[in-house]
Amino acid sequence: MIHLRLVTLALFLGLLACLPVGFVRAADPGDRPLLKPFAQTMAKRVIIAVIDGPRRTETWDEPTRQYIPKQAKELAPQGTLYADFRNTGFTYTNSGHGALVNGFYQQIENGGHEMLARPGLFQRFLRATGKGPEAAWLITSKDKLYILGDCSDPEWQGKWNPTLDCGKAGRGPLGGYRDDRVTLSRVLTVLQTAPPDLMLINFKDPDAMGHGKNWPGYLQAIRDTDMYVSTLWAVIQTDPRLKDSTALLITNDHGRHDEGRADGYISHGDDCEGCRKISLLALGPDFAKGRVVTDQRNQTDLAVTVARMIGIELTGSQGKVMDELFVPPLPPKSSAP
Repeated sequence: MIHLRLVTLALFLGLLACLPVGFVRAADPGDRPLLKPFAQTMAKRVIIAVIDGPRRTETWDEPTRQYIPKQAKELAPQGTLYADFRNTGFTYTNSGHGALVNGFYQQIENGGHEMLARPGLFQRFLRATGKGPEAAWLITSKDKLYILGDCSDPEWQGKWNPTLDCGKAGRGPLGGYRDDRVTLSRVLTVLQTAPPDLMLINFKDPDAMGHGKNWPGYLQAIRDTDMYVSTLWAVIQTDPRLKDSTALLITNDHGRHDEGRADGYISHGDDCEGCRKISLLALGPDFAKGRVVTDQRNQTDLAVTVARMIGIELTGSQGKVMDELFVPPLPPKSSAP
């Protein structure tokens, strides 16, 4: 018996000696590229533009779509529109944005004082590719959204962080919100100088005007942000470095209360239809033009889909790749080079 134990121990030690120095755990798929970034898509960069807090009844479900004429008349014919895209988690700013970034719905403090629990697109992409922070940008009108570039996981915290330009101070935290026009200017400067592989933008004004109990201002903010995303797409289409190689995903973090629910358009945060039903318009060389998808999808699906495009995996997310978005369909992961 003692001899058998010694033999077993010797075999174990022999196998241990064959492992690389510093081996302490099974590899997280996020440690390495799932496949070569953008190997399966014509798009070579992804931009997620989040219009904060408009309600569908004032955007895509408004019969004339009078407040979003640019998206409805000019952009939608060039892309794929989702008729039933949703926040199925916590319907407030940091949680909705967090789900778009890491594929999880987290009940997170909404003032910018709590980090995401898990790494997201930015950190995983930079770690997997070895690229510097200039390859991924987070440009937001709300300062508190600096949290999207990091997480509280000790293995990831403070590492592989994107370039931040959040709020008045530019780098957060908590320097104050800034005008959406400033954010658009910063976005265009970055794109025209050194286009990154990955970018997330936040335009705050529909949400800010709603909370400010300013109905005319809320409607005007929807018109303004409609113009901002139209301007962004126009710049992409006129720059040979960006045209036919950039995916632009225009979406929301949450909606607002239905009329007759709580204080209506002023607030959000529950599971009413107005808070949950949001929008997604996908523009880019891999997406069908003029198509409307009626399948229900949510923010974690979008996060996982972007992860697939950029060649990483959001480990543990319940989100599913939105295969119906791509024309032609993406090949199976197992066939990736």
